[in-house]
Amino acid sequence: MFIIFLLFSQLNFASVVQDDVSTIEKNRFPFKTVCQKMVAHESPLIEVISGTELDCMGKKVDVGNFCDKAMAADPYYLRAYVDRELKEVVCHSGKKVLFKYQCVKLQDKKYCESSAKSSCEQIKQKLAKRLDIVHSSFTKNEKGIKELNCYFESLPLKEI
Repeated sequence: MFIIFLLFSQLNFASVVQDDVSTIEKNRFPFKTVCQKMVAHESPLIEVISGTELDCMGKKVDVGNFCDKAMAADPYYLRAYVDRELKEVVCHSGKKVLFKYQCVKLQDKKYCESSAKSSCEQIKQKLAKRLDIVHSSFTKNEKGIKELNCYFESLPLKEI
């Protein structure tokens, strides 16, 4: 049973061909700090629900919401995730993200059947929150498989 689960989780990840980040910094916060800031009650028992969610004594916490608040002054804040081993939430900042996604599975429809710009907007919310979309396109790789290409970067502010 475990081997089947491992195989399926690798196949799901296989759709991501490239996720290159020009990292500025990674701010780390202990689970306890995240729960203290995000829920009204004490949370002596904290469990990991997923790579982006914690359970703070029965209250589900999206770590992205925590990082949005904690990194409010950082124009390069990109994404948040849970580091299970260190029991920390990581708020990741960077200036550029190059993301490539293969359209191979049925659940890929949400990214692969709309426009490239619309798909990159959805991905931006998860992986490059405060950056601008500089490029979005669909291409086919050497095997003829459709790929979504998104390039995010921090554009300079325009003078008024």
